[in-house]
Amino acid sequence: MPTTDVFRARAFRLALTFSFAISAATVAAFAFVYLQVSHADVLRVGAVLVDEAAKSESDSDDRLRRALELRLTRDIRRLDYVALFDPSGAKAFGDVDAMPPIPADGAAHVVAQQRLPDSTRFEPALFVARRRPDGAVVLFGRSLRDVYDLQESVLKALAIALLPTVLVILAIGAVFARRATQRLERIRDAILRIIRGELGSRLPEGEGDDIAKVAEAVNLMLDEIERLLDQLRSIGDNIAHDLRTPLTVARTRIARALDEDAGEASLRSAMDAALVQIDRASLTISAILRVSALESSARRKQFKAFDLSAVCIEIAEYYQPFAETKRIAVTVEAAGPAPMLGDADLVREVVSNLVDNAIKFTPEGGKVRVEIAMAEGFPRLAVSDTGPGVPLPDRTRIFRRLYRGPGADTAPGHGLGLSIAKTIAELHGFHLSVEDNNPGACFVMQATVKAAAGLAYAA
Repeated sequence: MPTTDVFRARAFRLALTFSFAISAATVAAFAFVYLQVSHADVLRVGAVLVDEAAKSESDSDDRLRRALELRLTRDIRRLDYVALFDPSGAKAFGDVDAMPPIPADGAAHVVAQQRLPDSTRFEPALFVARRRPDGAVVLFGRSLRDVYDLQESVLKALAIALLPTVLVILAIGAVFARRATQRLERIRDAILRIIRGELGSRLPEGEGDDIAKVAEAVNLMLDEIERLLDQLRSIGDNIAHDLRTPLTVARTRIARALDEDAGEASLRSAMDAALVQIDRASLTISAILRVSALESSARRKQFKAFDLSAVCIEIAEYYQPFAETKRIAVTVEAAGPAPMLGDADLVREVVSNLVDNAIKFTPEGGKVRVEIAMAEGFPRLAVSDTGPGVPLPDRTRIFRRLYRGPGADTAPGHGLGLSIAKTIAELHGFHLSVEDNNPGACFVMQATVKAAAGLAYAA
């Protein structure tokens, strides 16, 4: 992985931004501390100088000179300035040759450039000048060298503390950026494999963060795409198989009638048989198109509230005469209304298909039971019978398009009824499955996720 990719990574840019923010905050904090300390130090020195100048106003000349001389003697570090100027402005005593450009008002003033005694160097200093009753001016000063030394110390401390912090933050950012870049590279490699046709490949989901959630959603989408493609291949094979039979039969009958010296009645019989096979093929194609139309989910816009219990009772009454011919008892168990939001005609088709299959595969004298109940605010439908049941391996296959399980070869139909029923159930946010009724089978339609497909059910 190129190093430049790490520096261009979002994690490294965030770390860089964070390091700048930390630097700015640190500089601001140090600047605040420095200004507060420097200002406090200048105020303290100024207050001392003002107090000394005020006391010297009433001292005699001799006493003032002794005091100034004592001050200079004790100033080992050469930080203090003292001077006495006569009324004409000439220096009478002290280590300041000329009066600084400040008023003799007894207040503290900062002089940016003050020449050091017996030197050509300059430094900032704080001065207080006060005029005595005789017109002379007494001057007290203090070098601000210590304050500037403090400033330099603060700047050094800032550099020493800030540089390692920034380097550590950038190093952490580089590590995270490298990890993120490697992770994106793995995702990119997986996408390229999928583009090349390896539909079984999946994106690495990783650590449960936002990228992992996106990868998980993409993997679910790929699972669905792979399922649909497998279903599409299976549909193609089944269509070829189911259409080949009626078309072959129709062609054979027509060819045989044409080859033989048959009369008009024989030709008409052959044509009628061919039409039956062609109608069978047409019905298969129409049923497949109907499933595709249902999967488009455009009918959700027309959903309305209806009572699932009333639909089940209506279907049971409709199939009662057919069930009686096989001495099959059809019962409906509903504790009360089962409100549902959806397309009542489509749901009626699901119930009809399940009840029809139950009666069709239940032997004479058996039972078919339709149960409707409410579970957590959602209707639950169960249609059970006492027939042969559905073998475990076929409990998912029977919902595929054009699939006909064992024992269904002799029954009328083209293997799309349960596929249509499952599609309608999913259109309404329900899941259709089959369980063991011991004996027989039990088909259950119940809500999956309460907010599935954004549907809301009637309360």
